[in-house]
Amino acid sequence: MVIFGLGKHVGITRTHPRSCIAIQPEIIMKKIVVTTPTGNIGSRVVQLLLQAGVRPTLLVRDPGRLSEGVRSTCDIRQGDLSEQDFVIEATRGVDALFWLIPTNYGAADPVAEVLRLGTIAAAAVQSNQIERTVFLSSSGAEQTGNHLLGTLGLVEDLLNATGQNVVHLRPGYLFTNLFTVVEELRAGVLTTTTSLDHRAGWNDPRDVGEIAAARLLSDSWSGQQVQPIGGPADLSYREVAALVGESIGRTIQAIQISDEEHLQNLLGAGLPAPVAEALVVLSRTIASIKPEDLGRSDSSSTPTSLGAWCYAHLRPLFL
Repeated sequence: MVIFGLGKHVGITRTHPRSCIAIQPEIIMKKIVVTTPTGNIGSRVVQLLLQAGVRPTLLVRDPGRLSEGVRSTCDIRQGDLSEQDFVIEATRGVDALFWLIPTNYGAADPVAEVLRLGTIAAAAVQSNQIERTVFLSSSGAEQTGNHLLGTLGLVEDLLNATGQNVVHLRPGYLFTNLFTVVEELRAGVLTTTTSLDHRAGWNDPRDVGEIAAARLLSDSWSGQQVQPIGGPADLSYREVAALVGESIGRTIQAIQISDEEHLQNLLGAGLPAPVAEALVVLSRTIASIKPEDLGRSDSSSTPTSLGAWCYAHLRPLFL
């Protein structure tokens, strides 16, 4: 099995005059750039690229957050993804790009911030003719409107317009979202604004990172593609509450709350009003997504179950 891709190379195949052995041109490993390398998904992408023999370039604001091992085996470019000149210069001559727009809870307008960073990514892909880009989008990005999901859809359009090969990964809920509601779980509840019977895919970020790394390493795909990522099963909030409760050894009740209650909870947690309002709209938009529209298949299903993840990562917080 080939576990690495080949980058751009120059040369022709020659035959040695005294044998029939073909001398192949020099092989140059792929040059791959990874954003958000300290995050749950980005760090997994980095790990797999290193295991595949690739020395990736990491765009990072604070290199001190990287382990010494990663710093010694990767090329580090320190800078901010919101600075277009930095991104274009740092991605010059690369073969593949992993672009993930980090959550900025301090942004005055988080929706506009997503579009701005997406525009910068498209400018870099266009300017440097990056052959393949893996973009972390989201389930529901096909929903139009001035909200986070609709804006991710606009970023997909911007990347497609570059004419380069792009795949948009669309995962559903990430298991790590449960870390934000630990205090709720301690109180024995799990709240949501969606119907308690509404089903959606739930994913381990590590599984998402593995799909991203596989795409970055492969030269066998082309065009502009969408790849849904739905975890091993579509789950309702009732089922999520039951699985979480079983894993942490507590009874957890799923409760549906109103948009206004959700907004007040977010504001009470210290989030700025624009961010809180954007998250409320996000929840409302997710509620309109039908599981059958997400395209579950073998390629969209991932192996890690919510129960197993909760037992490994949430349970220790309740012991």
